[in-house]
Amino acid sequence: MDMTSWLDYFITGLETQMIEVRERGEQVIRRDVIMQQHGLNERQSKALGYLIQYGKLTIQDFEALCPTVNRRSLQQDLKIMRDKGLLIAEGATHHQIYCLK
Repeated sequence: MDMTSWLDYFITGLETQMIEVRERGEQVIRRDVIMQQHGLNERQSKALGYLIQYGKLTIQDFEALCPTVNRRSLQQDLKIMRDKGLLIAEGATHHQIYCLK
């Protein structure tokens, strides 16, 4: 019985999974390093993790990440991150999209 095809399929799947694990690990390490360097709080860390994973963040995304926190506090967190040079804001005042610098 020739298992070459099955082994090739299995190894390819394993390689894909290992690449995903490595990328996720790199994202977590990057977030933790930036968080420690800039003294970010837990909410700001969540925003940073979202930005690293998806590349952009809106205030609505941030509200979904922190549903018990009022919008003004979240806006203040984003302003602090902008002031520290971590983020740039694009778009109109009420429709801003935040990206990593």
